[in-house]
Order: sequence, then structure tokens, then C-alpha cells
Amino acid sequence: MKNVFTLLLLLGSMTAFSQGYYSVTQETFGRNRIQLRKLDWKTINSNNFEFNYYRGGQDIAMKAAKIAEGEYRKITEILGYTPFTTMKIFLYNTPRQMEQSNIGLTTPIEYDGGILNLSRSRIEIPYTGNDSIFKTQLVEEISGLFVYDMLYGGSLKEVLQSSLLLTVPEWYMSGIAAYIAKDGMTTEDLDKVKETILRNDGKKLNHLSSEDAEVIGQSIWHYIAERYGRDNISNILNLTRIIRAEQSSITSTLGISFNRFIEQWKAYYLTNGASAEPKSVVVPSPDDQKPNFNKNVNQVPKLANLKDGEVDTEHYEFEEVNVLKSKELLSDILPEQTSTFNRSRLTRDTEEFKISPPKAYQNLLLTQDLKTEIFNDPVRRLGLNASLSLNDLLENHVIDFNLFITPTLKNHDIKASYFNYEKRVDWGLTFERRSLILDTRTIDKQSYIFNPLNFVSGQLLNRRIILHKLVGTVSYPLSQNLKVNFLPTVFFNNDIDYFEVSNDIRKNSYAGVKAEIVYDNTKKLLGDGFLSGTRAKVSYQKNIAFSNPEENFNGLNIDLRHYQNLTPGIQFAGRFNFGNSYGMSPKYTFLGGMENTLNRDIYSSPNQIGETPGNLKDIVFYNYAGNLRGFDFAKLYGTKHILVNLEIRLSLANYFSKNTVTSSMIRNLQLVLFNDIGTAWNGDKGPWSRQNSLNTQVIGGSKVEGVNSPFYAVVTNFKNPFLSGYGGGIRTTILGFFVKADYAFGLENKELSKGKFYLSLGHDF
Repeated sequence: MKNVFTLLLLLGSMTAFSQGYYSVTQETFGRNRIQLRKLDWKTINSNNFEFNYYRGGQDIAMKAAKIAEGEYRKITEILGYTPFTTMKIFLYNTPRQMEQSNIGLTTPIEYDGGILNLSRSRIEIPYTGNDSIFKTQLVEEISGLFVYDMLYGGSLKEVLQSSLLLTVPEWYMSGIAAYIAKDGMTTEDLDKVKETILRNDGKKLNHLSSEDAEVIGQSIWHYIAERYGRDNISNILNLTRIIRAEQSSITSTLGISFNRFIEQWKAYYLTNGASAEPKSVVVPSPDDQKPNFNKNVNQVPKLANLKDGEVDTEHYEFEEVNVLKSKELLSDILPEQTSTFNRSRLTRDTEEFKISPPKAYQNLLLTQDLKTEIFNDPVRRLGLNASLSLNDLLENHVIDFNLFITPTLKNHDIKASYFNYEKRVDWGLTFERRSLILDTRTIDKQSYIFNPLNFVSGQLLNRRIILHKLVGTVSYPLSQNLKVNFLPTVFFNNDIDYFEVSNDIRKNSYAGVKAEIVYDNTKKLLGDGFLSGTRAKVSYQKNIAFSNPEENFNGLNIDLRHYQNLTPGIQFAGRFNFGNSYGMSPKYTFLGGMENTLNRDIYSSPNQIGETPGNLKDIVFYNYAGNLRGFDFAKLYGTKHILVNLEIRLSLANYFSKNTVTSSMIRNLQLVLFNDIGTAWNGDKGPWSRQNSLNTQVIGGSKVEGVNSPFYAVVTNFKNPFLSGYGGGIRTTILGFFVKADYAFGLENKELSKGKFYLSLGHDF
């Protein structure tokens, strides 16, 4: 019952926050954008859009405004939807200049097994020099954003709520946008569709990505419009928003099974059922404000040239009474105005084209992410974490606030940070405060914390450790995947002993610097929900104590991760982590168990030597390197460690029809096979030395009748210092949160232990 209650609490969390304790979920990587010049933005407004441009782009903005307003009514009529908010469009003079944009770089959020990119509240587009291509791209981007707003809602709250139950494939979103942007299909388009269908024969639609997904998606929506009528497009979209399943929406609207629909769609293109259509030609009006579009299709002769006995089934009139009855029925289903539908705006007459005078761009600060969560801290156990993230529209400025508290309010973390990505060199400033309460109960329940410090069970303790930390960040991107970081740091570590009459505070002040090389070319695969690519970080830090040189410590850490798709739905993921803390006062790393587990079993270590205790202030610097499944939490510790994690991940959604699965939990279900290998040791002689915590055991010195025995012996055995764990697990989303259930066996010195079950939260290893 206790674990069930804990699970319900932890399901309230989406991500973990504990300021640098956990190495897997809290290690940051990230891709970069390189700013070559500062852009002085200006703004103009049209009837329904806001256009932002910079020097040399006013003509482009005027051109974009005419295109957008000219296509606005067409887009809203096809979709049957009009957004209530004004879309913001950022225009770049060249594609190369758009590469320096930060939009979309900091906003993606892990959610429901995928990436939720809240940057879709605005679009950005470059001018390529070709008016026809520019028009197509602009209309496609606008259409895509309208569909996104229609399905997910405009506000952060609506987006998060919709994303819990609705995940549409790439072909669906990109396809409808491409269909609206491209007037009909040319012979070249039809040939491309046919080639794409044949090349992807046997592949599920939901596994398509990039250009293939767009081509196939456009052809599907084109087929629906030609075969069933364009009005059914808006019906399908609205039904998708309601029932949260795109395939069921198609079958319910068209009255045909999805498999049968796909068969007919393929036959339509592969057996030459589809015919090419001439592209729309823009015929400018005299004032060049309301372009007229003429497809040059002779429709009147088509009606006039019917043969005797033929009936035209496409162009006919409804009886007025039936039309009125249908309108009444539709009004009962869809009210005049809802959060996603505004019928009055769809039926109004075309507005006169208007453009406001240029004005200076006003950079707004928006709430990007706000959440409250429960997190299982490795030292202070369960606590409540609240976080707030703010950024401007261009995402050049990002502000984060974090608060972690436990039922004992003196156990808390406070963090505030600001980052500036506006120029060639990125920079930021972070303030952190961490407070720990350590008492006799802590020794009994969290004994592993004190093992490296020679604190024995039963020792009286009532201490509070407070760390204040100020970190500057200077980042120089070398490419979009590679950057160098420098982090100067000042921190103050205080130890308060409440048992001392004088209540003196033991203080340590440090100045340090950390250098990092970060590489990241990973991307999210929409079909499988997997990451693909490589991440790496090599960091070195040096910290000097002002008052006592014996408190100096340095550190080197290497973290390498690679994600390789073997086949659709099957991925290999590997991680290598090495850490070395040295100097006069090296800090400890723990191995064993999993990060953020609900049912954490702490390793019951052998007796400790009852000598002078170590420095309790070191606890705030503890590191947890990652998962070593098959063993209890904190099985090993040392100032140096090596850890390897290997996983084979299988997405089960690839092996059954998505149309039969509407549950997010089933849709995101994954199976995992894993093998973890790791060791930790002290000193410079390697893991086989006597300084390994695994090989050192204290005999005696235990508590006898409430008194610690002074007699003990240190025994060193020569076990294999590397521990290995292997097993399998299940991953899925429950109420939108990623839950992991693993069962592992531990191999220690050629002996296989009983299996252990882990229930945890968090992405990646």
C-alpha cells in the first residue's frame, strides 16, 4: 500500500530536479545556434497576422502579408476553423540567416513519449528568392500552425491536456499543410507519390518521416477531397480533436474501414486513377491587394456537355428544406463559438486588405513551462518540486525558477537562472541554495550516506548543511552540434551543529572553474519516440578553498551516449560514464540501483570503522553516476568510477495497427533488454586495489547492548571489482508520465543474485 501511495505521488512529476545529484536524467547536452549578426526587428500588422522583419526585409514582409491574407479565407474554409489569436510570423532575408534563430531550441518538452514543441505558437520562414516557392512554404507553415492550434489548443494548459490523449503521426500534420499549400497535383507530383508509395511498400504510415511523410500525407488528403469531397477534411479534423484518434476519425467520417481506405487510396494513384491538375496562376488585381486565383479550368462546358441520359453527381442543388435542416443539426453539434471554432469569422465577407505602419518590435516575456511535481531525492527522499520557465518569443532570453521542499521545510533547494542566447557567445548566471538536515534518524534510514565518512549507526547527530552557489556560464558554439562551455563558480558551504552550545558554524568558501566540451547531434524520431544520434560531454573542474587548502578538490568526467536504430521500432542505446575526483578532498560517487526509484532498497553495508568522522559538508557534493541494476541502491562508492549501460529497446507500437489502439499507455509501450557493468574505487591504484569499498569489510566494531564495541578488524578480500546486472523491463506513459518497470539479476564475483524489481520515473537509461 505504501508503494502504491508513493506511485500516485510520483506520477505527479514529469521531470526530475535535484541540482546535479543524478548524472543520467540531469546531465544537460543540447544543440546550438550560431548568431552571426544582431537583428534589429520591426513589426507590421495585417488583418489577421503579425509580420516581423529586419533591415532589408520590408518588401518581403509586404509580399508575405499579401500572400497570407490572400490565402487566409481558403485555409480557414478547408479546415473549418479560425484561430482567435494573431499568428506571429518571423521573416528572414535568406535561409542562412534563419539558421541563427533560437526559436524551437529551448522549448521542446518531453511529454507522453514524444516531444511537445511549444514554439509552434509562431512560425519563421526565410525568403529564398523564388516567389512561388516562398508562397508555398508560407502557406504550408500557416496551415500547419492552424491545424496544430485546432487539434491541441492555443494555451499551454490546452496543449498539455490534449497531448495526454492525442498524438497524431507526421503524415497527418505535414500532409494536410502541404495539401492546402499546393493547388492540386501536377504530373510530377503524381509520379513522386507513386514512387514514394512503392518505395515504402510494407512500411506503416506512422513510421514515415520527413519528405516521405509529407508526400504520402498530401496524397491522402488530396484523395479524400477528390473522392469524398473537400468538406470532409474539416469533419475529419474536428472529429480527431474530439475522439483523439486520427484513423478512427477517417473511418467514422467516410464510412469505410481504414484498411479498405488505404487500399483504395493506393489503387487511386498506382492504377492511374488520379489525374494531374494545372497549378493556380496568380492574376494580380489593379490595386495588387486582392490577388485573384484562376485555375483555367473550363467548368461551364463540363455542365453543358452532358450526354443524353447522363446525370451530373457533383454539381447539383440541394432542396432548401434539407439544407436548413442540416444547418440546424450542425448548429446543435458545433456551437457558434467555442475555444476551437468560430463560425461567424468563417462566414463573414472578405475584409479589405490593411497594413499598419512599421513599428519597433516589442519582445514579450511568456510563461513557457509551469509544473508542480514530486521527486524522490537520493538524500532527502520524497519532496515537492515546483518549476517555472519564462522566455521571449525569439527565445533569446530564458529564465528558470525551481523550488524543492520536503515535509521538513529546512530540507530544500532553491534555484534561479537566466540565460542569454542573443549573440555569438551565449552566457548565463545561476544561483543555487541547497539545505540538508542530518540527524540520528538519517543515519538509521540513509546509512549509505555516512559510509564514506566513517559515521557509525547510533551516533548522536543534529546538523544542517547549507550550500550557496553562484555559477556563471559562458558558451561558445563551434557548430550547431559542438560547443565549449566555461563555468566560473563561487560557493559557500556551511555546517551547523545544533548540539554545540556555541552553535558555531563551520564555513568553507570556494572559487572554482569548470570547462566542458559538449557534442550533441541527437534528434527525436516521431515514429518510434526514440532519440537517434550521439551525445557526449567531457568536463574538468578545479575548486580551491579559501580558508583551508586541504579542502581543495578537482574532477574529470566523461559521458558518452549513442542511440542507433537497428530496424524500425528496434534501437540500440549505449552509455559510457567515467568519473575521477581527486585533490586534497575528493568527493564520492555512488553506484547501484536506479535513479528516482519508488521502491528503493538501500544496501546494508558492512560495519564501519569507528574512527574520526569525515566532513559532513561533502554530502552536498555526492554524485550518483547512473543505473547499476540487479543491486541495492548505493552498493558501491568511491572517488573514481566506471559505468557502462547497454540497452535494446523495442517499440511495440510497430507490431500492431495503431487504429486498434487508442490508449496512450499501449501506444507508447516499449520492451527493454539491458546490461549494466560498473565499479567504483578510491585511490590511484585502480579498482583491484585494497581501497575498493567492495573489497573492504570491517569485522567487529558493531553495536552490542547499545554500546559501540571498540574492537574491530579490517578484512580485505579480492573479489572481482566489476559488478554486472542484466534483465528486462517495460516502459510506457501513464497519465502522460514516463514510467519504467525493470527486473534485474546481479552478477557479483561469478555469483548470481536473486532478481530485483525496480519501479522508477524518467527518460533515457
